[in-house]
Amino acid sequence: MEHSQRPLGNVMQLLEELGHEVTYAYDDLIFVNDNDFLLQFANTGPTLNLFFNQSCLKKTADDVEQSIIPAADRKGLSIVKKGHYNVSEQADENLRIEFFEN
Repeated sequence: MEHSQRPLGNVMQLLEELGHEVTYAYDDLIFVNDNDFLLQFANTGPTLNLFFNQSCLKKTADDVEQSIIPAADRKGLSIVKKGHYNVSEQADENLRIEFFEN
């Protein structure tokens, strides 16, 4: 049985402490209740990529970035701001997520 190196529990605890709620974790993605941002596990250890929803207000994004990165550091996690994403629903009711890196 393969053991995941992804510290999902630590990430969920971090988000809850900052007042966010994890609504869905799928493969390497972590979706948050307000959908303003999501986190994606990088290929190495405790590093996560931070993507903001294209519809997220700049002030909200700045506030999240300024609170989540130092809080993650204190938990031994590394969060790197990568860019934006867009979610759209397709005809088959699946969601399509497009990433736009800075």
